Parts: sequence; structure tokens; C-alpha cells
Amino acid sequence: MIKKSVSELAFVNSGSPLPTVEVDSHSIENAGFSIHHTVMQALTRLAEQDAKLRATLYMYASSSFNFHEPSWSEFLLVAGPEKVLLALGAGFERLPAVKSRFSDYVPSSAALRAFHVEGGLVWEQEDACTWYSNGQSQADLTAEAEEDIEAEEVDDDPQPLEEEEEEEDDDWDAEESDAEDEQNADQIVVAAERKAARYRAARSDAKVSSIRGAIEEVFGLPAGSVALCGPDRRALRGDARIRTLRKRWEEG
Repeated sequence: MIKKSVSELAFVNSGSPLPTVEVDSHSIENAGFSIHHTVMQALTRLAEQDAKLRATLYMYASSSFNFHEPSWSEFLLVAGPEKVLLALGAGFERLPAVKSRFSDYVPSSAALRAFHVEGGLVWEQEDACTWYSNGQSQADLTAEAEEDIEAEEVDDDPQPLEEEEEEEDDDWDAEESDAEDEQNADQIVVAAERKAARYRAARSDAKVSSIRGAIEEVFGLPAGSVALCGPDRRALRGDARIRTLRKRWEEG
């Protein structure tokens, strides 16, 4: 991972409102895709093709009627060459069942700086003073996206026991069987926790709804059964960011 301070990066901005790609948050969540992965794939491809490219993306969330019904949308504001806007639009357009469009112009003052392309790398914000880049290639991101879409399934019996010969002995050792069952259950939990570790290390700009859905998927829980709460035990809205959750606990 490479880190730089905000003063070391030449962010792009404009005094005029910026063109946007609008994505319906509920549609992309329900379709099982990620705004973050889609943006990273598009930007990484552009950065690999043009090491001199410099562009900054801002994000703004708002209710919207642009998809002909009330919805909650994420607006990706693009400060940079038009090809960045077009690449993002194409990236979301190819996702089945996801509603997206080139949308309204929005001033960057109303949004948060979220991604930056410079020096052939894609940068993300770590905190108020620091940005980082994992230096991932397009192939790495594609592999990650496929892992998310085809999420690994935890084997119900990760280490199957060898078939035991049938015994006619009625004094079958139930106590030993219980111990084996507990061991297998522990193995399932460990396997699930290893997979869940990817999500616990979630980026600060990840949405609460995305992480909540990932937890439900990993542990085989019903949709909507997981809530991410602050110290006051109140659940955060799905469109809130993980950075907000962390901050509340740090301050709580």
C-alpha cells in the first residue's frame, strides 16, 4: 500500500457544477454489485491505459425521482476528462438490473471527495490528511469482483468424517459424537470468520448496507436480520458510511 498526504496529490476541481453518473442505490445493492468495485475497475483500467491521466471523483447521496419512482441515489461527480465520465457510465450500464444514468450537474461543494487518479494509480481517502493506493491491477480487481459475486460458500461439513462401519453395538458413544459435532461447528465458524475478515477490513467509504449484506451472506442469515448500531444501540441507515460507524464508536 502506498500512502500520500493531501498536499502531495493534485486534486482536480471546478468552480462550476460537475457532470455526474447517477446510480440507484437499492438496485445495485439488490443486484449484488458494488459501487466501489465498479468505480475501481473503471478507474484502474483508465489509469493503466494513461499514466498521465488526472481526475478526481466526488460522491453525493440524495433522494431522487430520476428513475421514475422515489429512490435513493449515489451521484458520482467527475472532475477530469470526459472519457472518465463515459467509462464510469459504461461500467454501471453493463451491470444487469442496475439503474444508472448520466445525470444532473452537481457542485463539488455539496459532495465528498472519494477517488482520485494520478500517476497511473487510483487513490482513496484513508482519513482527513492521508490518501492511499493499493496499486491493484485491473486483473486483481476483476478477480475480487468475481469473488464477491460468486461468494465462497462455507461447507456445511468442511472436514467430512470417514464413513464409519455400521456397528451393531447399542452402546454407541454419544458423548464422542457431540464432541465431533462441536468441533465441526467450530470449523464452520472459523471458515466463515476468515471470509468475514475481508469485510471487517472494509474501506471507510463502504456503505453500511453493503457490509450488512456481506455479513448476512457469509453467515447464511436472512436478509435484513443484521443491524450495524452505534453506541446508543440505534441502527445506522443503509446509506451511511462505515467511517461514520467507526467515528461514533470512537467518540462514544
